[in-house]
Amino acid sequence: MTLKEAYKILGASRSDADREIKKKYKKLLFLYHPDSAPGKERDFRDDNKIRQVIEAYRKIRESEGENYIEKYEFSWDAFENNNAFSERNIYVQFRIYDEALPISKMARGRFIWDPDMEEFALFSKSVLESCKEVMTYYQVVPDPERVKNIFHLMMQEYVLPADAARKVGNKVRDDGDKEVFQFTGFISDDGKGRAAAISTDTPVNIFLREDRAVAEEMVSGRILGKVSFDEDALYYVVLPLLDDPEIEMNAVITRMDKNKRGKMRIHVAIILAIPRGLTDKPVVNGNLIQGLLK
Repeated sequence: MTLKEAYKILGASRSDADREIKKKYKKLLFLYHPDSAPGKERDFRDDNKIRQVIEAYRKIRESEGENYIEKYEFSWDAFENNNAFSERNIYVQFRIYDEALPISKMARGRFIWDPDMEEFALFSKSVLESCKEVMTYYQVVPDPERVKNIFHLMMQEYVLPADAARKVGNKVRDDGDKEVFQFTGFISDDGKGRAAAISTDTPVNIFLREDRAVAEEMVSGRILGKVSFDEDALYYVVLPLLDDPEIEMNAVITRMDKNKRGKMRIHVAIILAIPRGLTDKPVVNGNLIQGLLK
């Protein structure tokens, strides 16, 4: 196998980062693994494809000067929060060209969410299922408010915010011993005309208030409103980091436009400087969850 063939087998290129190449490698292993389609008759050609994928990955790694041999074992390669309240399922959905294949259950455990390997929508689906399983086990009524509160507490146990931010954020630069990432959010006009008195490039301060991000104009201290995100994952990634004293935060208004309902929307760029050596401590919400299950 040539190096060019190896890249082609993985659907990768020389310009891809190591993390991206490994992501593609792992997804192909899962795709051809027998557990990716339970109940389906095994195609012997898939075993050959697995061998090709492993050989291609080995070829690429060795071309980078590494004597790399990885034994093929089908296991979910992610950190576990052993003190999380409950296990959860890991789901993946493969796509062939534009066709989405059925969702497959690949593993179960107290696995931390890895944005490189697990789509956020499937991650949140697994946590919601786990939440309902727990409520059934404890024989409590699954009213909407209780489900919401337990779900959010369980989500926090499966997310390492700084680690996830490094993967989902837009890295804009290195700043000495810190990596700087940008995230985008928006503030919706509440009808009080706050957007009319503000302009682009205005710096704002963003802080947590009752578990929500709130933006205020830095010069006047005027509250502009709550910060929302188009990507749901950012509520579990950015918000915890706003409260971390080791992380520097800057934010600025980038533009203003109207949403579909004709209300003004203030777009904001949130810049987080994360120390390279910063490691997350897994959250444990067992006592809080137990309290909601009584």
